[in-house]
Amino acid sequence: MRTAGSAFFVLFALMLGVVALPSAWLASNVVAEDGFVQLTAPLADDAKFTGTLAGALAEEATASVELPPGVANAVEPVVRDVAQGIAQLPDFDRAWQDTLRRSHGLTFGGQEQLDGDSGGPAVFTLDVAPLVGLVTAELGGQFGVDVPEPERTLVNIGGTDPFDLGERAETAADLWPALAIAAGVGAVLALVLARRRSTTLALLGLGILLTGGVLWIASGLVPGLANQVGDESAVADVFKAALAERAASSFQEWCLAALAAGILLLVAGVVGRLLSGSRR
Repeated sequence: MRTAGSAFFVLFALMLGVVALPSAWLASNVVAEDGFVQLTAPLADDAKFTGTLAGALAEEATASVELPPGVANAVEPVVRDVAQGIAQLPDFDRAWQDTLRRSHGLTFGGQEQLDGDSGGPAVFTLDVAPLVGLVTAELGGQFGVDVPEPERTLVNIGGTDPFDLGERAETAADLWPALAIAAGVGAVLALVLARRRSTTLALLGLGILLTGGVLWIASGLVPGLANQVGDESAVADVFKAALAERAASSFQEWCLAALAAGILLLVAGVVGRLLSGSRR
């Protein structure tokens, strides 16, 4: 009976742990604003993304200037040159981080989109208005005119979201401490009930190794799955692909930490079993 109870709590701990790990990652890297900014800020160093983004910013900035058609045609090449070199502008890092924080607020912070901004809720909403404002400010300085920054310039990523994935991610993130504590309690109970605690410790380590390996492999599939979902704009497609790569790589680092913990428990259990056997 004790053996069966110990085995049950081993499985209980592993099942909760396999949910707690991605939930904790979501809480730290997606739902938390600072974690999200840290995860996504390096996307500005992706040449493919910034090149695609520059084209979209040029279109938005040209529309914001509101010049007569003949003048607009002459100004458009200048706008594109400014947009292509946006990453070299002094305030680019500030504008990019402002873009990310605004976008996070729209998706996770409860901020509402303006009416008519989109056809429906999206999986993620990118507000590039600070970047458009950076381009228009540079143009204003060159032409000696005052061009106001647009209030919002939204890019919906992932299409409409019938499942409200942002809210589900927040729910999962809120649950991770309870899941982790319950998994820890299950592991302790498994050891308390075990006839051979060293063997149970080794089984826990082996289970963590297996579940961590499965999560590591599954996370590697995320970029490919993300690319199968088409978006209406090239900016959304490139941003989604780059973000999926970053997210998968970040989560795999967490999986490696779980694998290391599994190895330690497995080795400790095996050593303990050998030592207990040598005393007989």
